[in-house]
Amino acid sequence: MLATILNYAASLGASDIHLTVGQPPFFRVDGDLFPHGEIISAQTAEFILNELLTPRLREEYEKNLAVDFSYADKKIARRFRVNVYNQKNFPALAFRLIADKIPTLDELGAPIALKNFFNAGQGLILVTGRTGSGKSTTLAAFLNELCHKRSCHLLTLEDPIEFEYAAENSFVSQRELKQDFLNFADAVRTAMRQMPDVMLIGEIRDAETMHAALEASAAGVLVLATLHTRSAAETAMRVETMFPLVQRDAIRDLFADEFSAIISQQLIKTSGGRKCAAEVLLANPAARSLIRQGKYVQLPNVMMSGRAQGMQTMDMALKAIGCHEKI
Repeated sequence: MLATILNYAASLGASDIHLTVGQPPFFRVDGDLFPHGEIISAQTAEFILNELLTPRLREEYEKNLAVDFSYADKKIARRFRVNVYNQKNFPALAFRLIADKIPTLDELGAPIALKNFFNAGQGLILVTGRTGSGKSTTLAAFLNELCHKRSCHLLTLEDPIEFEYAAENSFVSQRELKQDFLNFADAVRTAMRQMPDVMLIGEIRDAETMHAALEASAAGVLVLATLHTRSAAETAMRVETMFPLVQRDAIRDLFADEFSAIISQQLIKTSGGRKCAAEVLLANPAARSLIRQGKYVQLPNVMMSGRAQGMQTMDMALKAIGCHEKI
């Protein structure tokens, strides 16, 4: 049954699959969710788990009642990001389909300003947005093109590994949480001994990891990461509020010095499918000064005045794709 479900999702061009006992499979296409197929029994759910979970993953699931991992289906040559969790004492599964081919930035409609960082020697680029806003795909497109345009050591720290990178002139190290490292903050710090030129941190979840990312940037690494924030101003504020009050002045200074760009994006449903709308804040003297002072509400003014540099507010991005209402 699992093969049938995965095949059907791939044929639809679905982004997500949701499974649990007592309900039919649900598929998300262009943001809309709908059911299709037979109701899943407890026995079928257990068969699916047996096919997906290795002994290590089974142990983690039984201990924590949830587990994240990636899964490759060789028959349809597709990869999936999978979360197994419990609901009403039954297993439930959420699958995210990973594109079989990493798209280009142009194909995604990603901000042109990102291309200016292909040869950046250091800095911190944050791509933010809600779950399902295409953050991972934007980063994958950027890193894939970067690895083909320059010779570098790309190191990724992910939970789990999603896209796989291969470039003739670049050395790629891809590490997965709980399989290749135990926590993000320590992995970022020890990564400096592995001499990366570019580092991807799948998601920054705490102050310790954020501080390690900023230190890596200051040490000469181009660092890319994601946050679950909705705007550039909210992102800058979130970085500060991760830390205790006594550290915030120093963190604002460090973040102002090290950030290169904040890309806050969402996927908008249009007649031609979903399109990416992205707010873009680039590091310039005005943006750095406002961040040092904690004047985040004034950052949209910097984006509006920095249009020639590739900056834009979310309103500007929405109008560019033909959406005239703020989402």
